[in-house]
Amino acid sequence: MKKMNESMKKCGEKLVFIEGKTKWDIFSGYTCIGGRMENQDSLAYIELDSRQVFVVCDGMGGHAGGCVASEIAVTTVLESLQNQSPGIPTPEVMSKAVIDANNAVYIKSKDEPSLRGMGTTLTMLVFDRDAAYVTHIGDSRIYQLRNKRRKYRTTDHSMVFEQVALGRLTEEEARVHPRANILSRAMGVLPDVEFSITKLSYYEGDRFVLCSDGVWNSQPEGELIEMLTDDEDLDAMVHTMHSVVETLGKEKGDNHDNHTMVVVDVLRDSEYQESIFSKIKKLFNPKNQS
Repeated sequence: MKKMNESMKKCGEKLVFIEGKTKWDIFSGYTCIGGRMENQDSLAYIELDSRQVFVVCDGMGGHAGGCVASEIAVTTVLESLQNQSPGIPTPEVMSKAVIDANNAVYIKSKDEPSLRGMGTTLTMLVFDRDAAYVTHIGDSRIYQLRNKRRKYRTTDHSMVFEQVALGRLTEEEARVHPRANILSRAMGVLPDVEFSITKLSYYEGDRFVLCSDGVWNSQPEGELIEMLTDDEDLDAMVHTMHSVVETLGKEKGDNHDNHTMVVVDVLRDSEYQESIFSKIKKLFNPKNQS
């Protein structure tokens, strides 16, 4: 698969902004160390001959381990995608990339005692000629926004969101819960990892957001979406988001988490569109999460 354009911001960088435009979209994003000693988040995008990919990872595992895990995951995903034929269906390409990345992180943690137990979250958004495809592991999120409202959002793989699913906590209670950062699923911790891939239609003007929990956990979701759908220039909005997350973190003691996000505005409609039966089904089952 031919590589057209690529950028990766590895963990450890204190603050980096990215921006770009392709035939599919315009995008802008950043990664920031926050109030921590090390930035364990990584982000990347790559434009291939038939696909465009965005990835955000948030590492975990103590000193050094989290940074190594997120960097290995992002690097392996990109390498796996580039090495696969463009004729293979996108979900299959994504699945192999996730499996390859999980194996790489797991093997590294087994081979080096100082890295035992490390892992990382993963969010991946892929555009091809037909549709958008998303997958995630952990509590980094992907949003699809339309007309200033949430159309789709991934569901966190965390202990508190299991309680949300059972009706024992509200999402806002889960967000501020003292155990909110305990994951129920992460990449590289076990030799195999459970994940799924969701196919999404989109319209010109839809906005996709990939972000680590340092972004979405900084404020109630209603306030977050209001900021993410502001009418200002995309790059200006991303810079504003960074400033707001930093300010909120400093007000709470300046020990706030690393925070990373990529915002993607699509420039055309997807060829794939949901059937009328799928739309009717969602009317009776409005949970648009995966």
